[in-house]
Amino acid sequence: MESENIQNQEPLDYKALLVNAKRALKIEYQKSSALASQLQAIKTQLEQVQAENKTLRESGYEDIIKHFEARTQAAETRSLKIEVRQKFLEANGCKDDESFDTLWDSIKNQIQIKDGEVRIVAQNGTPKFTLTGNMMTLRDFIQSLKQNPTSGKFFLS
Repeated sequence: MESENIQNQEPLDYKALLVNAKRALKIEYQKSSALASQLQAIKTQLEQVQAENKTLRESGYEDIIKHFEARTQAAETRSLKIEVRQKFLEANGCKDDESFDTLWDSIKNQIQIKDGEVRIVAQNGTPKFTLTGNMMTLRDFIQSLKQNPTSGKFFLS
């Protein structure tokens, strides 16, 4: 009986089967090709996001460093102001805070802290020197302020 069933079936059309198999393979290839290109696009997007994250992290670190540098600079400026005030009071021989605040506002741009070093600079930013050719110290600067007609009025004598 089995042999009769096999013989009664129509012969297989191998050409049609081959054409159908080729079509199915072509469709599967197109699907896998589309998936591969989607996967590549996702990989590219992932690389871009990772690069952006790295940039943001580095930028964040730079912002933190700038923040602490600004805080350090502000602390150094406060410390310098106290030191200049002390020299002013020594030169003046008394405590005259009101005069000092006015004087400080007029001279603070001439005093710079660079690389942890205090520099007395002219308006164009070049360092000031004493008559002997040494870099001007705070004590020298206070003395020059005493002798200057504009700033001299802040000093008692």
